[in-house]
Amino acid sequence: MLHPISAPRLGERRAPAGGLRLGLRALRLRQWLHFVALPLAGVPAFGLVTGACPIGPVLWACLAAALCLAWAYGINAHADRATDRSPRKNPLAGAAVGPAAWLPTALCGMLALPAAALCGGLVAAALSLAAGAVYSVGPRLKRVPVVGALVNAAIFAPLMALVGGPRPPGFWGISLVFAALLLQNQLLHERADADEGRRAGARTTARLLGRAGVARAGRGL
Repeated sequence: MLHPISAPRLGERRAPAGGLRLGLRALRLRQWLHFVALPLAGVPAFGLVTGACPIGPVLWACLAAALCLAWAYGINAHADRATDRSPRKNPLAGAAVGPAAWLPTALCGMLALPAAALCGGLVAAALSLAAGAVYSVGPRLKRVPVVGALVNAAIFAPLMALVGGPRPPGFWGISLVFAALLLQNQLLHERADADEGRRAGARTTARLLGRAGVARAGRGL
């Protein structure tokens, strides 16, 4: 929801809108840095050791994963800044944001596809970027129970397939387990952020299931 800015009262000083530096903080590097290694799950380890799998595409894939994640976390920070309370969780919470603050997020989204094309993962990157967009903006599917949790998983899971070529044994089983862990993690986060979700008008999966339902679903996953 867009919040119109009211005119300042006479004599009132308004804080200057945050620019490029605040936009860089909105990418929240520390929250997703550990996921940059996800493309390694789609590469045969023996091929990396013997040199049969070139290291170049793997490095491009890790860069593409970082750009996709920066895009997803960046637009989420912008979309939720009016309802998030904790600056530790969202550096944009309650901040005045200028147009320049969007630049880092936009650049990451634009550069992700060229990087993915260099490692054969164009489709995987496109899926992740699209999921990040529709989760936080556009239809804002994070407000829809079950669908929001699945779309959130679709931000991360495709990153395992960023490196083109043959998959290692067990890849699809590992992908299924990873998706289940993502869904479990999402339920726990939705439960912890229930108050913020309520203010944002998001009827998340956790709100639909309730405390007991989240516990049962978490154990099942």
